Amino acid sequence: MNGVFGQLATTLNRWTPTNTNTDMPRAVYADPNNNRRVSDRFIEDGDFLRIKNVSLTYNFGPKVLNTLKVSGIKLYIAAQNLYTFTNYSGLDPEVSTFSVTNTAPGTDFLTYPQARTYTFGLNLTF
Repeated sequence: MNGVFGQLATTLNRWTPTNTNTDMPRAVYADPNNNRRVSDRFIEDGDFLRIKNVSLTYNFGPKVLNTLKVSGIKLYIAAQNLYTFTNYSGLDPEVSTFSVTNTAPGTDFLTYPQARTYTFGLNLTF
């Protein structure tokens, strides 16, 4: 809660003069109490199971190929990052993708979640 980086929605319940009954520290520039220091306060279970890649392909049979006078037809659909099963409260349980040198393994730098991608295609062979 110090700087211009994104925050989780739970920081909306941070300490303020009108919200004193909370366990979330106050947000203050320069953080004189060092409330953002590394501690076990923010540790949570990061277990996850991700359906990462799925691909389905259908090759048409000789009856269709002869009718259309082609030697091959393949219809396919593929998906990446289809679904992630987790109780992790962050954006993506696959954390520590912030820098090239992984100096803080297991630390969530609020990296944007991995994109879900769908690909459709049709291959014709003449």
